[in-house]
Amino acid sequence: FAYTTDQLFWLTALPALYFRRGRPANAVPAVDLTPLYADDADPDKIKIGAVSARDLTWKEGLDVFTCTECGRCKDACPTFLTGKPLSQKWVNDSVKHHLLAQREALVAGGDAALPPLVPDVIGEETLWACTTCGYCEEACPIELEHLPRFFRLRQHRVMMDGEFPPPLKPIFAAYEAQGNPWGFPADQRGAWASGLGVPVVESKADLAGLEYLYYVGSAASFDPRAQRIAKAFVAVLKAAGVRFGILGARESSTGECVRRLGNEMLYQQLAQTLAATLQDVGATRIVTTDPHAFNSLRNELPAFGAACEVLHHTQLIAQLMEAGRLPVSPRYSRVLLHEPCYLGRHNGEYEAPRAILRRLVQDPLLEFPLHREKAMCCGAGGGRMWMEEEGQRINVLRVEQGLPQDPAVIATACPYCAVMITDGVAAVNRGDAIATRDIAELVADALAPAPAAA
Repeated sequence: FAYTTDQLFWLTALPALYFRRGRPANAVPAVDLTPLYADDADPDKIKIGAVSARDLTWKEGLDVFTCTECGRCKDACPTFLTGKPLSQKWVNDSVKHHLLAQREALVAGGDAALPPLVPDVIGEETLWACTTCGYCEEACPIELEHLPRFFRLRQHRVMMDGEFPPPLKPIFAAYEAQGNPWGFPADQRGAWASGLGVPVVESKADLAGLEYLYYVGSAASFDPRAQRIAKAFVAVLKAAGVRFGILGARESSTGECVRRLGNEMLYQQLAQTLAATLQDVGATRIVTTDPHAFNSLRNELPAFGAACEVLHHTQLIAQLMEAGRLPVSPRYSRVLLHEPCYLGRHNGEYEAPRAILRRLVQDPLLEFPLHREKAMCCGAGGGRMWMEEEGQRINVLRVEQGLPQDPAVIATACPYCAVMITDGVAAVNRGDAIATRDIAELVADALAPAPAAA
């Protein structure tokens, strides 16, 4: 009996829905690296990630036959909209036909050689184009899971084949040497806060009496643009009377970026180091200005023993405003909100940024045509921040989508988005007319002056 595509869909849709891992789409498949460290390790028998069709999970095979090819995964995919060779619909179709072509070898099992999925079925450029924004999974009407497959393919290419885009080589080396992608000295991680009077937490005693540990992250520690965001957030916390501290030189990277680039070994080294530090100082409540760090601290570090309450800075600012601890006056107009993927789509936080901005703007908050669950990525996620981009740039398209709104300010809540949107505004020659500001910067500037002394 030859099943049609429609008949296969009805056979597989309900199981695919039932066995989905669920939202949000932020889980990278874990890798057991212990065989690599065994004294009798045989490199020929170690397998990491996915290389051929035989390495696909049964759920990944089910998903490609369940895909309806409706194309909704393309509607706000930043790579597809900018002409990159990536559409999860196309990937599913290619893998499905490959599985059918290799069905006899797959059923027979054994050691029969199968062609590698990358580059034979999925092109190298396709694999590395993904920003991991998660839109494809959010848009899928039957919640097919696309990202884990790409993560595992990247893991094999990086750790087993040693094949990855050339610009990533110095990035990996910088993380290995100094724990940040710029390669700046790790002991200068807290230098940005010099003169601000921010307590540095080096022990449990230092953290005692503080409400929050502010995890700064690599961007705000070393990038001048992101440092302005960190300084503004410090001003906001001080204005609200929040007791907080930073780790300074003891802070290290979450490893979020290298994990999504497939370098799981380096990620685990970074994650273990950070988790040990958080445990050593007794951290229980963390706030961060970086949505990528927020996602990693909240969803990934607990696997390494560092389970903390984690807030994004917009969540804390919104709470402080609601409690009356941040008196602000509306002084902005024509503010357009750009949605960070790792805050919104990956962690479901859409309201906090809007609640803050509604207190700051004098007119209705502007929204991109693609916003909330359908918001388009700025192009920095999934390690794309460090790779070259051919053709139309994602950040430029994102800015162009907002130009009909005639914004005076594009507000965001991510240091990487701030860089990408600023560059996008400059690329369309609107740098003099449109400011790119993090929400913390807007709040800091809108703080009501203290009442004059009697």
